[in-house]
Amino acid sequence: MAITFLQLFAPNVVDDAAAEVLYTVPPVPNSTILRNGRVRFSNTTAGAVTIKAWAVPPSGSASDSNICLPVTSISANEYLDVDVPTMSAGYTLRAQAGAASSITASNLDGFLQS
Repeated sequence: MAITFLQLFAPNVVDDAAAEVLYTVPPVPNSTILRNGRVRFSNTTAGAVTIKAWAVPPSGSASDSNICLPVTSISANEYLDVDVPTMSAGYTLRAQAGAASSITASNLDGFLQS
């Protein structure tokens, strides 16, 4: 059993037009699991902005059945830390902001186990 600690993704301004893929759990080996994932969503604007996020299975799409952060408003110049569900090989973490150039996603924690 291998455990790998790494930065899952670089800080990223979240797209507002569609659910953007922030991270994909490597599909090989197929026993890979993301555990203890944690993401910070920071609002860098002067007004409240919404964010939502999904843990999407392989070949799936963002929907109510896999949402891990329902629409949540983040106040101006504030942040929200979110625990990511355990995700297996091929899953994607996706997010969508309520306004353009407003929410930055940063990886805080998490490791891969295989």
